[in-house]
Amino acid sequence: MPIRTGLDERIKSVQNELKEYFEEAKHIYDDAIDAFTKLDSQVYSEAKRARAKAREVNWDLTNDLLLILALNQPLMQDLRIIATYLRAVDTVERLIRHARDIARSDRSIDEDADELPQEIVDPVLEMHQHLNALIDITVVCLTKGQEVPADDVRKNWRLVKDSHAKAVAALSSLKSDTMGGKAARLEVVNIVNRVDRSAYNIVRLNGMWHHALNNENIILD
Repeated sequence: MPIRTGLDERIKSVQNELKEYFEEAKHIYDDAIDAFTKLDSQVYSEAKRARAKAREVNWDLTNDLLLILALNQPLMQDLRIIATYLRAVDTVERLIRHARDIARSDRSIDEDADELPQEIVDPVLEMHQHLNALIDITVVCLTKGQEVPADDVRKNWRLVKDSHAKAVAALSSLKSDTMGGKAARLEVVNIVNRVDRSAYNIVRLNGMWHHALNNENIILD
């Protein structure tokens, strides 16, 4: 027979830690995007420290979830939820890794460019805004056990893709010597793609959470 004693308390503890983990990821991501808009290379050191810390948090949360599996022998829905939390831990670690990559690109751009065209900055800020909206939705769902608001997820994902397309189009129309030349332009491409990938990972996590609660697949992307 499954042993449910203490399961709810352990799950609640994981939810609280996961919420803090998401908040840390949002914080370092915000700093990395802000540094991009201001050509500030100083955030890279902080991003590297956050990445190192994320590895430790990832390990601790994963061990907590594996301990739940070992001690509580959860039922099928609980297993799906725990599997989603394991994916969430990995997704947050990837968010922080992407933020570190953006901060590294910030440093390179700062070395080559004197300023950034607004037609590049605006789409990146839009992508980041909708990424944050997706993260907020995900945190509520995973930590409060709520259903995925599918239409909101699809809307924000579509807006991320629209802004991504605007950024790429703007980059392709710039003069070759804008922003310090090819090297800086490639770093901007890296930033745009990292934000897009972060949002995609969050969307997929929402799909997994829907499956955990309802035992059915849903298309969100």
